[in-house]
Amino acid sequence: MDDGVAGKTEDFLALQKAKEDAQSLIDWYLGEGRAFLAAHLPDRLPPLDNEIERVKRLSLAKDKIVACFLGHSGIGKSTLLNALAAGRDHILPAGGIGPLTALATEVQYSATPHFRVRYHKRARLWQVVFALERLNQLSAPETTSSGSSDLDIDEEARRSVTADLDSVTGESRSSYFIGTAQQIVAGSQFEKRGLSYLIDALRLACGYKLLFDTEFTDTDLARLQRVKNVLRLADEDRSHEKGTGSHREIVTELKEHAAGFLAPLVEEIHVGWPSPLLGEGIILVDLPGVGIARDAYRQVTQDYIRNQAQAVILTVDKSGPTAEAVDLLKTSGYWARLVGAADDPGADPCKLFIAVTKVDDVATADYMNWPAGDVPRPPKREIYAEVVEKFKSQMLAQIVGQLEEMSGSSTALMEQARQTARETILRDLEIFPLSAPEYRKLLLDDEDERPFLRTAEQAGIPALASKLVSVAKEQRGWLQSELVTTVDRLRATLSAELKTLEAQWRDRDRATSITEALERELQAFLREKEKERDLRIGKFQEFLDATSKTLIKSLVMEAREAAEIELRGFLRTLRNAHWATLKAAVVRGGAFFGSREINLPEEIANGFQEHVAGVWSTKLLKPIRERTGEFADDQAALVAELCEWASGKTQNESHKAILTQQRRRIKSRAEQVRQVGKEAIGELRQTVKSRILSVVRKPIKNACEKFVERNEHIGRGVKERIIDLFNELAHDVTKAAEHPATKVLEENFAKVRGEIKEAFNEWGDPLQQTADLILQKENKEAELQSERDRETMLAQIAALIAGSQGMG
Repeated sequence: MDDGVAGKTEDFLALQKAKEDAQSLIDWYLGEGRAFLAAHLPDRLPPLDNEIERVKRLSLAKDKIVACFLGHSGIGKSTLLNALAAGRDHILPAGGIGPLTALATEVQYSATPHFRVRYHKRARLWQVVFALERLNQLSAPETTSSGSSDLDIDEEARRSVTADLDSVTGESRSSYFIGTAQQIVAGSQFEKRGLSYLIDALRLACGYKLLFDTEFTDTDLARLQRVKNVLRLADEDRSHEKGTGSHREIVTELKEHAAGFLAPLVEEIHVGWPSPLLGEGIILVDLPGVGIARDAYRQVTQDYIRNQAQAVILTVDKSGPTAEAVDLLKTSGYWARLVGAADDPGADPCKLFIAVTKVDDVATADYMNWPAGDVPRPPKREIYAEVVEKFKSQMLAQIVGQLEEMSGSSTALMEQARQTARETILRDLEIFPLSAPEYRKLLLDDEDERPFLRTAEQAGIPALASKLVSVAKEQRGWLQSELVTTVDRLRATLSAELKTLEAQWRDRDRATSITEALERELQAFLREKEKERDLRIGKFQEFLDATSKTLIKSLVMEAREAAEIELRGFLRTLRNAHWATLKAAVVRGGAFFGSREINLPEEIANGFQEHVAGVWSTKLLKPIRERTGEFADDQAALVAELCEWASGKTQNESHKAILTQQRRRIKSRAEQVRQVGKEAIGELRQTVKSRILSVVRKPIKNACEKFVERNEHIGRGVKERIIDLFNELAHDVTKAAEHPATKVLEENFAKVRGEIKEAFNEWGDPLQQTADLILQKENKEAELQSERDRETMLAQIAALIAGSQGMG
């Protein structure tokens, strides 16, 4: 697959130029520049090396954005993504087809159609076999063998499947496994096969002996042979790629993997497609339908939403952003991501858009049900246009109301963080009512499938595509600006260092003009400035130390107490759940996805993490960023005052030039230190938001396992015992997580503190450095050289200055 970029638009070209400029500076520095600085200004290297690393990171940053489609199964996400990515073609699956369906499908630009697939390991299919054999035992125990004793299923998977099948009302879970097996064996989850047939078919594919001596159809056998090949690739940890052959062949095989009989075996799939939209540097991700998602799917969804997405398209139908739909913003981690960036919303941007699907169905229904009377029925496209406008205003009001409910809290600080997240969403939010089917009909222009809309714009797809393009351009614009700013700052720093050295070599006799009286006066002035400097260093050091010793603990405690209050409110809603559903959740470690979804690890972890993120972003990250910047500016201001004083004591223009360069050098260094603080905080934000979740899930699983070990999940009164357990978990788990969460924050904050201190240590003592420049103590080397050597050195410095500015 190629680089995922097709166009040569202005923003791409500007970013490419910035990267080329950055690379030329990197090459110059690692070549002649660094060697010279190491020989003549060795103490200046550490901050310059760090700045070069910063330029490298920005140069390697992706110039594409990830846009994720989030929504419940059957809502039309895949159909919408198809319309955006492939226009008239249909390359992605539509709707969930079983518990082993591909976790997520990535689609990005490729000049030719191409896809790469990784498959689940054999053990995942064995789990389906185990479930089918368990079902067979339950339905006809007298006619079956002991079943899956020869299947290598770990105890946790065995317990999970058993709980799914034993503790659920209705046939939803059994249908789930049977549908998956039929998809693999027969090519469709709706193509009926007997239970014994399915068991033997999957046993054949997995390499086990048959239990029922089944004879298979030729077409099923052909599919099972393909499954065998797939499992062999998975066992060898190899992926399958397809990028050759005719367009039809590639599309056909892609459909087999994305929506056909191989789909349940796919772990991940990456598609390359020659699409103008994708060529704008956009990666579209079809996330699994959250409504039927299990733990593994949620983890993948959360990874994309929390860590990779720059845009989230919440996909809804005519019901709009209901409470259930908006809840996906919480369970996916999107809401906690924004709350955690409340101190600096621009530091972790991810825009939200709402796509309303199946608007054509609504318009058609309104058209068909138009009341008879004096008012003639308008054309369907006019009714469609009215529905579009109605949906825009109606659904905007809905989402505003839903977000308002999410913004409240029992603590003022948490409410402030959530309100900031809400404002961040609403600032960029747009509603896109659309019809992917009508859009496709317009592109196909098939006389047997005539659209009732007249232009592609009326279908709404181009408007959403245009918005995604603008987000991608905005991201590239930001990256280009950051890169140019960093490169310019580094060039300015290098220039200041070299010009200061140049001035010293040019003015080698200046030391003879420095009188003892001037030196005494300078030392007196310097002592006053050092007192100010030491006072500010002490306060800043005290702030950093106090933060790590006391503030983090109090912040985690505050977040824990607020999270517990809200979690108890959620747990009260479980009283109306069926006892069997509650039992299944306990047996499976606190999570069960049946007719009623329960996921205690996720609910408690998300609630706890959101509160921690909201509190520490407001009370910890924001003050650190501000205080680091203020301290850096204070140091630069003290140097500026010293340079101003010294400039008034001399008429020597060379001397003044040295002081001017020193002011510029220290100002540039202050900007570097400010950036170090911002980057360190950004890294802390990313690290902690994932680790906080992990410290919460384990205690819940342990508590549920002990509950089951004591056999408290069976017998009279089981529902009340489970409710009591869950209520205890609200306190016990958040309390148990308090210490490890504090430890995670303290450990990672120690890294931030260390990076900030290291940046200031690398800066050295700018006041003393400036005093040494004034007294000509920084470079005795120049005073000992001959006139010829001095001219050679000045020529070399001039060449390096030109080279550092890209003029070499």
